Amino acid sequence: MRKHRRSPLSRRRRLALGTGIALAAGALSVPVVNAATTDGTSTTPSTKHLHDDFNGDGYPDLAIGAPSTPLAGVPKAGAVSVLYGSSGGLSTSRKQLLTWSGRTNSDNPESGYGSGLQSADLNEDGYADLLSSVGWTPMDGDAGNFVVVNWGGPKGLSSQPQVVTGLPDAMHMRGFTVADVDGDKHVDLVRLGVDATSDGQDGGEYGQTSPVAEGAVQHGPITPDRPATRTTYFRVDSDPFDVADQVTAGDVTGDGIADLAVRTHSTEESDSRGVALLTGGATGFTDKGYLKDSTGRLIGGEDLAIGDLNKDGYGDIVVGHSADSYDSDLELPTKGGALGVVYGGPGGVSTTRKPVWINQDTTGVPGAGERRDGMGSGLSIGDTNGDGYLDVATGLPGEDFDGITDAGSVLVLRGGAGGLTGTGAKVFSQSTSGVPGTAEKLDRFGTETALVDGNGDKKDGLVVGDPDENAGNGSLWVFSATSGGITSSGSFSFGAATMGLPSTGARYGASIAD
Repeated sequence: MRKHRRSPLSRRRRLALGTGIALAAGALSVPVVNAATTDGTSTTPSTKHLHDDFNGDGYPDLAIGAPSTPLAGVPKAGAVSVLYGSSGGLSTSRKQLLTWSGRTNSDNPESGYGSGLQSADLNEDGYADLLSSVGWTPMDGDAGNFVVVNWGGPKGLSSQPQVVTGLPDAMHMRGFTVADVDGDKHVDLVRLGVDATSDGQDGGEYGQTSPVAEGAVQHGPITPDRPATRTTYFRVDSDPFDVADQVTAGDVTGDGIADLAVRTHSTEESDSRGVALLTGGATGFTDKGYLKDSTGRLIGGEDLAIGDLNKDGYGDIVVGHSADSYDSDLELPTKGGALGVVYGGPGGVSTTRKPVWINQDTTGVPGAGERRDGMGSGLSIGDTNGDGYLDVATGLPGEDFDGITDAGSVLVLRGGAGGLTGTGAKVFSQSTSGVPGTAEKLDRFGTETALVDGNGDKKDGLVVGDPDENAGNGSLWVFSATSGGITSSGSFSFGAATMGLPSTGARYGASIAD
């Protein structure tokens, strides 16, 4: 089982043209997946997928988002660059550049292409596809957030992102993930924030009817010509929370079907947050309620990841509680941010292994817990030393050291038979020997991380995204992995200019999908 903010079941691929539609005046046409759906359920089994191999050569690839890149007169059109893996690992010499070329609407000029990147083989052709969220105003609709896909193929990703339609109202989308949530062996697209009522029909404005968070599942396979075989709707029994804005998927119950961890909060209380667990199944989701620690307190946060940390066959939920300045944090052991780890089991949450909090005051973890360090940012999960246990990388973008405010660092924590531990943890920053660059004030190194096996040796190297580097231009670092874990030896760094993009204000590395 692998990886991360999306999960082992959550990422999968095709190169094809779609149907073009006209955009606002002055814009280029953008292909979209046709909105028509059917009521039938496909029973064709999917093939074995590499969730992150865009060109099908057997090596995982890496996509890097720069959602604030100015292009063609659009201040924040956004762009994506791709590094292709090989026996020698990731390299800027094997790259592809993708841009959002489709709109110049003066009413809503930001597209943010390259935000929320994820990968999955949506159409089951053996090539991973790349998904991104964008803000966009179609000619005949209101501004909103949409999912777009670049289809994978033998020559890499298609150059033109294609909008996935098929929902009654996509403009209120707040988050998405991709996974097989119904157990039919096809990858599904799960979206949060869709207007839907309990009978599954198009409803009123989001959030105006009752304190529930809403979502929709577009059941796969998804192709350039069809957004789903069918679409179903679900709700999170979220009282007292009324907004769900992030979701990740993984097999928490060990039944081979992806489950959802959903981050929620209340519009009435700015510091409220919780994480609901919905277990997947052929007939829909079962709401297992909110995650709590051993004292019964809610475990909420700003980032989510799922992976089997102790190799017992059940995915474990890692909650990144990176904000520690709220009133509700006063009684939690989260000084400087923390990871809340909830272990999975047959019914959802393990009944034998208690949830734990891990922060910089935990035995073995380098450093010390200090307010606003931001531990829990940019979570990713992977096996960094090839021992078969998944490890966790987390950024601490607010970490201060050597008198430098918010220089930032990254922690890699080890998984094992006893679960996640501080023993053997490693820390990296721009002041670490062998790491390119110089730690500077407000760099916020570690805002994003990814763990990716770019050379196919069964060990995941570390990728660090720092969109605040050089006053918001952004930069990316790539670290190798050995049997001893992540190493700074041979690490390299680059930014938007290396990939042929304008660098000023691009926020390169703000999103990473591997």
